[in-house]
Amino acid sequence: METAKRAALIEELCRESDLAERLPLVPPSATVRGLYFVNIERAVSSAGHGERYATLFPKRFGTVLWHPATDFLVQLAVGGALLAGPERVYEGMFELGRGNAIAFGESLLGRTLLRLLARDPKRLLRQGIAARRQSCSFGRWDLEFRAEREAVVTMVEEYLYIESFLMGAAKGTFDAINIPVRTEVVLRDRFNGQHILRW
Repeated sequence: METAKRAALIEELCRESDLAERLPLVPPSATVRGLYFVNIERAVSSAGHGERYATLFPKRFGTVLWHPATDFLVQLAVGGALLAGPERVYEGMFELGRGNAIAFGESLLGRTLLRLLARDPKRLLRQGIAARRQSCSFGRWDLEFRAEREAVVTMVEEYLYIESFLMGAAKGTFDAINIPVRTEVVLRDRFNGQHILRW
């Protein structure tokens, strides 16, 4: 597909998101593991949009290699728009994040970790923070337990959508261990904020 046509299709799909404003603010040094890309491809393919997605993004990514976060953000927004429609792109991104966490929990590695962590939300959240450090080259997450069944994850310089994609991942993490959770997002700005999780 020619570059101009591809760019126009992506712009149309992402018209209801802040992608165009977000991308120039993300430093070139920000990278994510290829696993993130692979999970989007799987989710949109399962929903019947694989051919359209592959037309826009024919390149395949190795799961452990590092790739620009800006590339991921484009594919995330397009994936969200394909799943839920351009007018509900953030809902689609939420579902992508949730689906990633559930799929990991159902994988062999995920099931092994869940057994080791005894389905303890506190231990699981600590593990999630550690895993994030291995999958993104930017930002910082801090975890605090304010009460026995309440956690606060503070995110600094987090370029992936805190209020949709990452909130979906938080919800999916608890879904994977069958523990209901109430979630709240507090944003300072688009790259800094908190998840408040109560179970």
